[in-house]
Amino acid sequence: MSRDFAPIAPALWTSPAFLSLDGDGRQLHLFFLSSPHQTSAGCCRIREGYAVADLKWQPGQYQAALANIIAADLVLHDPATEETYVKKWFQHKGNIATNKDHAKGTMKIISKIDSDAIRELAEADFLQTEWGRRTFPPPEQQENKAPWDDPVVQPISSALANSRLMRGGR
Repeated sequence: MSRDFAPIAPALWTSPAFLSLDGDGRQLHLFFLSSPHQTSAGCCRIREGYAVADLKWQPGQYQAALANIIAADLVLHDPATEETYVKKWFQHKGNIATNKDHAKGTMKIISKIDSDAIRELAEADFLQTEWGRRTFPPPEQQENKAPWDDPVVQPISSALANSRLMRGGR
């Protein structure tokens, strides 16, 4: 699902990690932040061929830039699923859920991430946000809740429970 708006904080241009990148690394990071492939969960599946075509790069150029932004600890990338998560995604104002329905939608997108490592990090980061905590409180805070108050999509922190096999091969 593509987004119509992608906020990029001006502070990015003073970030030591971002400034440590060469021009290709900066361009690829901006691509991960704002490309039409990005979702509200901060994770996107971008096959190398798509990125190379979108950026008009050579394959080696993409691999070098990707290694550069991974080394700068700006993204988590899973080569097996070709998914990339922009770290600190939910720390930026324009990426934070603003109500319960928005939070449920974001968690639904997170639950569909194939990479266990990326899904777990995105979920943990999201649950640190105000609406993540309010919509999906920890079990110890749910004692007095009525069953109909439960969110439609529950966070699944167990890698096995949310594996591709358990989700019916999807």
